Amino acid sequence: MTLFTKYKHPLPSGWTGCTYLTMTESQQPRTPSPVPDAKSFHKDGAEGIENSHMAQKPEDVDVASFMREHLTPRPAGKNHVVPHSQYRRDIQKIKSAKTEALLYAPACALLNKVSKRIYYTYTKAGNALDHADPVLFLDHHTGPPVAPGLHLRDKPDIVGVFGIKKSMAGFFNKKTISYTGVPYHCIITTGEFKPEENERAGQAVSYACQHATSRLDMPGVYALFANVEGYRIIWFDASGVVKSPFVDWDQLALLEGYIRSIYIPPNNHHLWDPTISSPVILPDAMGKGSKAHWTITYNGEEYNDCNPFFIPHAWGRRTTVFMYEGDDHDFAVIKDAYRDDARRFEEATLIKDIHSNGIFPGVVRLLDSGNVNAKDDSAIVTARPADLDNNVIHRTKKRLIMGSRGSKLYEAKSVKDILKAVYDVLEGIVGVSVLVPYLPLTNLFPVHRALLKRRRFLHRDLSMHNVLIYPEHSKRTTEGKEFISDPPEFIDEILGESNDYDDRCRALLIDADNSASLKSELMANIATTEDIHKELALRTGTPRYIARSVASGRLLSGTRSTKDFKPMPSLKDEAKEMYVRAYGQDTYDSYEDTSERCHGGVASSWDPEDIPFIHRPDHDVESVFWLLSAVFILAKPLGKSDEPTPLFVQAWKRIQDHSIAATDYDDDRTALLDNDISRWKKVLHPDLASLAPLMFNLGDHVRPEYALLDPRPHPDHLHEAFRRLILEHIISMGDTDIALEPGISRRVASDSPAGQVRLPRPPTDLKRKADGEVPAEGHVRKSKRSRIPHPLSDGVLSAHLHDSAYVWYLED
Repeated sequence: MTLFTKYKHPLPSGWTGCTYLTMTESQQPRTPSPVPDAKSFHKDGAEGIENSHMAQKPEDVDVASFMREHLTPRPAGKNHVVPHSQYRRDIQKIKSAKTEALLYAPACALLNKVSKRIYYTYTKAGNALDHADPVLFLDHHTGPPVAPGLHLRDKPDIVGVFGIKKSMAGFFNKKTISYTGVPYHCIITTGEFKPEENERAGQAVSYACQHATSRLDMPGVYALFANVEGYRIIWFDASGVVKSPFVDWDQLALLEGYIRSIYIPPNNHHLWDPTISSPVILPDAMGKGSKAHWTITYNGEEYNDCNPFFIPHAWGRRTTVFMYEGDDHDFAVIKDAYRDDARRFEEATLIKDIHSNGIFPGVVRLLDSGNVNAKDDSAIVTARPADLDNNVIHRTKKRLIMGSRGSKLYEAKSVKDILKAVYDVLEGIVGVSVLVPYLPLTNLFPVHRALLKRRRFLHRDLSMHNVLIYPEHSKRTTEGKEFISDPPEFIDEILGESNDYDDRCRALLIDADNSASLKSELMANIATTEDIHKELALRTGTPRYIARSVASGRLLSGTRSTKDFKPMPSLKDEAKEMYVRAYGQDTYDSYEDTSERCHGGVASSWDPEDIPFIHRPDHDVESVFWLLSAVFILAKPLGKSDEPTPLFVQAWKRIQDHSIAATDYDDDRTALLDNDISRWKKVLHPDLASLAPLMFNLGDHVRPEYALLDPRPHPDHLHEAFRRLILEHIISMGDTDIALEPGISRRVASDSPAGQVRLPRPPTDLKRKADGEVPAEGHVRKSKRSRIPHPLSDGVLSAHLHDSAYVWYLED
């Protein structure tokens, strides 16, 4: 007996890949399928605020420019000239409609007449079309289309599909005289109608952007906005939205160009990604809803039944992550992203360089990468070219196929698991860190340790999404490959323990698309010192975890604590013995402070305003502190009750609400650095109070501005302080540990009548559970700022950087 059985569902001809499958009740697994991770509205913030808001800047153009730049021109020949008299009756019905509801039928009639004529003109002339059926416009205003796994509730008034009326009979509702239940991922275009006095197309734009989240095989989409007076056409891709002017219904050239462009898109307007095909709709394992799975073909290899693990938010850069499960542990994580062509570093290039001399432990491994090409083998790109004022970010679709995955830190099973993973990622960061100069920029610091000589790489976006625990690697990642010689010493080796990870590292570092390298061969396109500074001065990072000075774009100043440098922690007894055995006495002594100097220098009298800001290695370590703070503040011990304290709610709110501002601002998270041990005990769950001294000491070392030391400290001075403090705490725990509720957060107070709300369950991780189990599924929706966003999604950029006032979260 097969696990899945086919379920007959009426579909238009031509939708050969849209097969619905269902299970018998006895065949359903007990846990639901993976769900996309809601990285909030602001993953774009990780690219830098200068880039993120410009990439989505909408554009209004005149009719002639829109038709020339965004629509397919009408072919020559009289067969393509449409007599206006054929549409006069339908246009009159539209203009005489008394209510919005009376617009739908005549509008669909007009659109279908235009579509039918264009279709038959093309086919009779022998033009090859990508789809066998014409574009059919349907009145669908009574309910939202079916959006498997996405829980979209958008209700476009009309939808465009490939098909004929006979094939759509199963979706027609005789009571409402309209269509219902058309699968959203099979819709190719949407339309929104408004009353006469409303000419603003915001809702139509929103529907177009949302549409792209369900059509993962469509790099760009067209949409229509209309009322009784006229209409406008919308184009959307990863470079943003372009809108035509509002024109009268008597001017049909724009409307014809819109429909013509769906059949044969103009240059650089990619409606279809030919490498993504055959969506199959599978029910989730609990029988609640369904989800579209896709087949991806790349460089001659076919990845069937790819589950969209991360689906982008509607207004973002369209980054999508699929999970492919092959046979015999042959999985792949497929990441599609639209990369800014002006970016100096490419993620795949950086990853390949990291592993160039052997597999580097703790870093995601690459199976394949490159451009995603259209049917004519040209790269899929966004339609809007970058202008002289750099108002548009031109992007090219890239694909990374990776053989590594893991779980998010909030899915950890115990406190020790978290601390060990964080120790190992710090060791990995040291192993791949770039030696960044502070001043002057032309003189690089000499390499201090052998591990630092290996790679000159700066991650610049350490967040809850990019530091994973319980790593797992596909067997293909090690075929014919060896690990680097003399790898870093990871925590289990220091403790004399063993683990089951093939590279011995308990952490996995992923997502290098905001990273930088100062290796000369990777800097060929950075010509001058000024360019290097400009690159390192970019304000990149995920808002909740970004370092304070990176968020503000300048060195820390204004408080005495910026020069309150703490001596390097000294290890004693067993901790020191284990450290020296692993790294050597010389290494230990090289970091020890003297009575005159701290971290190799003394606080300078320089004015921070006179020192240029650049992203330094200690900024990545500060991100680890905010990451660890978020995990431990929300962590819930296994089987323990929890009553939230005001200090807990306040502390979490400081992290949750942090944003990257366009101008100078006060960072509310700094208050957590002022917590003493007793206050940390009140912030953490009572059963995690033993972590308070560790968090206090880590915060003490994060607080200062290390660029103010003279001479400059070792680039890895903060890494070393963190490693010592974490090692000491792990050893102090002995054989004891604190079990945690994997993926379950503490409760926070709310304004609801009950006074409490359960925080939504965090999104699933990138790793299959034991024995074929998979994590629980939530769903994505929009909420106004007053609602509680998901506790572990990215932070929120300030409103003036984006048009939307919404954040994203998951809920049960």
